[in-house]
Amino acid sequence: MFSFFKKKDQKKQTEQKANPLYDFKWYDLGEGNPFNKRILDIRSFTQQMTSTTQNRNVAELFLKNRAGIGQEYIGFRFKNCISIDTELIYRHNGEKVEGSGYKAKVMEDKWDIYAWNDIIYFVRSWTGDVGYKAFITYNHQSFTVYKIEFEGQNAAQSEQSLVINNIHFLLSTLAFKAVQPHKIPGHLITHEEIAAYSFALFGRNCWYATYDDITDITMVITDN
Repeated sequence: MFSFFKKKDQKKQTEQKANPLYDFKWYDLGEGNPFNKRILDIRSFTQQMTSTTQNRNVAELFLKNRAGIGQEYIGFRFKNCISIDTELIYRHNGEKVEGSGYKAKVMEDKWDIYAWNDIIYFVRSWTGDVGYKAFITYNHQSFTVYKIEFEGQNAAQSEQSLVINNIHFLLSTLAFKAVQPHKIPGHLITHEEIAAYSFALFGRNCWYATYDDITDITMVITDN
């Protein structure tokens, strides 16, 4: 795990333990799997878990942040910034993206998303900490994420790949309301490890996990 999420573990945040009867299932490519990746269905865990905190200040901060539009993040810089060049392209009408793009509604929602001055800020909903900055450019039919910044030092290539995939997952699911799997690191082996990692990072907004790159997955758009 990179340093930003190691810091989260130091918070007095707790999650209810998984019931051993949760129904985890791997789906290979083919019938029953709408994606071109092998996926683990973790919905029975992520859709039933609830988030709690023993820290009253964290709970109060979560509630306070429901009203903001993120202008306080303009000009934010990571102390030990790692920058990644990328090319993530999303269909868009060309209008400038400004303000609040997604707000957590309950504590099982782990992220807020804001956009200011052609930078998208991905902010942890519990603490208000910036997890990622995505730099974007527009044309008349799409916008492109061409650079990502995050907190870390000497990030390995695998870690950088995970960051790019996380940005794609957050934009796809929260901004575009798509359903798709998210990428997990290779050191996670058991179903319980995968489900716990997924819920801690993405909360109730993740349904499937995969070890594969997800940036080439066709988004399945929902009506919600």
